[in-house]
Amino acid sequence: MNVNDYLGRQYENPPCWRLVADVYANERGEGVSEFRTINNTVRQIAATFRLALFKGEHGFQQVEVPSNYTVVLLSRFPKLGWHHCGVFYEGKVLHGKADGNLYQDMASLGDTYPQMQFWGRP
Repeated sequence: MNVNDYLGRQYENPPCWRLVADVYANERGEGVSEFRTINNTVRQIAATFRLALFKGEHGFQQVEVPSNYTVVLLSRFPKLGWHHCGVFYEGKVLHGKADGNLYQDMASLGDTYPQMQFWGRP
């Protein structure tokens, strides 16, 4: 995967989930575009993650150690729930923000988002 291709792209809200969908479609040939949010509130984004990942209907399973293309769920505070995500690749996480996409190492990402979960497809 050429990370620079994704760093220059802009995504509609929620940009983090749209970036994950774009990476899965382009790099793995797998669709995740069926996971739509009704609106872009934190609560709705968290509900989308629950439906797309936690219920297992789309083949995602929680893993302890991320590998390339693992979806990384992120949260700043436990009470807020999972409200941001990215894609693990080569030891870093590619994630979309409203003001642009970032490719960030796990340590610095953990400073902002201390809560992390990893979800992959076998």
